[in-house]
Amino acid sequence: MTIDISLRELPFLTISAGEAALPAWTDVPPTAALPVAVLVAAQIRIRRQARRA
Repeated sequence: MTIDISLRELPFLTISAGEAALPAWTDVPPTAALPVAVLVAAQIRIRRQARRA
């Protein structure tokens, strides 16, 4: 199994501004908004490779 984590092409300033504004617009606590921002900023791929006999 291979897990690849890479950053998306979006500007980090835009992502940071969106993450900072989310708690202000909604009742989401800032500690819950941070993992969402990381998931938006990162591209995570999980690949499972079959073993050859």
